[in-house]
Amino acid sequence: MKDLIKLLEELSSCPGPPGGEEPVANLIRKHLKSQCQIQRDGLGSLIAFKEGTRKQPRIMLTAHMDEVGFMLQNITKDGYLRLQPLGGWIASHLPGQRLHVHGSKGAVEGIVASIPPHFSKEQKSEVKVEDLLLDVGAASRDEVASLGLQLGDLITPASHFAVYNEKFLANKGWDDRVGCAVLIAAVKKLKKHPNTVAAAATVQEEVGSRGAVTAVEVAKPQAAIVLEGPPADDLPGVAKDSPQGALGKGCQIRLYDPSIIIHRRFWQWAAELAQAKKISHQLAVRQSGATDARAIHLAQGGIPTVVLGVPVRHAHSHSGLINLHDVQATLDLTVAILEKLDNKKLKSLLPA
Repeated sequence: MKDLIKLLEELSSCPGPPGGEEPVANLIRKHLKSQCQIQRDGLGSLIAFKEGTRKQPRIMLTAHMDEVGFMLQNITKDGYLRLQPLGGWIASHLPGQRLHVHGSKGAVEGIVASIPPHFSKEQKSEVKVEDLLLDVGAASRDEVASLGLQLGDLITPASHFAVYNEKFLANKGWDDRVGCAVLIAAVKKLKKHPNTVAAAATVQEEVGSRGAVTAVEVAKPQAAIVLEGPPADDLPGVAKDSPQGALGKGCQIRLYDPSIIIHRRFWQWAAELAQAKKISHQLAVRQSGATDARAIHLAQGGIPTVVLGVPVRHAHSHSGLINLHDVQATLDLTVAILEKLDNKKLKSLLPA
């Protein structure tokens, strides 16, 4: 468990917004290069192939490397920075938060401008990201340039890793660094599997699953397992009824979201496997959101795809929270599927 916690800390602390995933890719390569043949596609996704006892079926195991972040959109004459969001943010949550701007001289920390209540009698009802300013302590465009910053620089939350109550892990970027951690750990744990695993760490999921579109063409799978960090719905007032993504309740098996109706036989088999192996799990019919599955399941004439997730509380913010039990359950179920999914089993999951 200590090794898994260390891996989770490494991955979540690494900067990697859409278009800037290279530090994460380097980390994943370091962990998998001794066991896998590694390729990169033209957008930057990393695909690590690990052969089992059979070359077929080829199973795509995938997690996205990018986290929600920003791009430096403009610089005011007074030295403030404007932000272009990369992924979904709630703008009203940002004032007063710290960000790291990754410039040519290294990371520069700034604070999203927050108007004190003394001056905010006529607050706007809606805050937009384009209205916000990042304060890096500069007084002019020249001072900003002297810090090594320019348009197009990528920006990530300034956060830090922490353990709460021995079983909860806090940091930025769990969507989807927790999926990346499960991907690495699953590939390392595989000793004997009746298939070839194409472990794909994709880019630019948060801006439209762009990396999955190209990575699936390199992986050429017959089936796919998408590993995600979906938003938890166990906060008071979030779920209408019982939560379907509660922390501590195990691996979330997704059945539906607006971008995909999950292959029914595949998810049912995965749930039965989890039950047989006493792996805690929860089923989810999502009414919003999407994953890389939306691109993967439509490729090559249709690919049976299942989505497994570790619920993330406070997702798409500066600091999210995950539960170690859910990480372990997702890892155990992922390995169990890979150890059982041979040609015969896959054929039974396909339309007759």
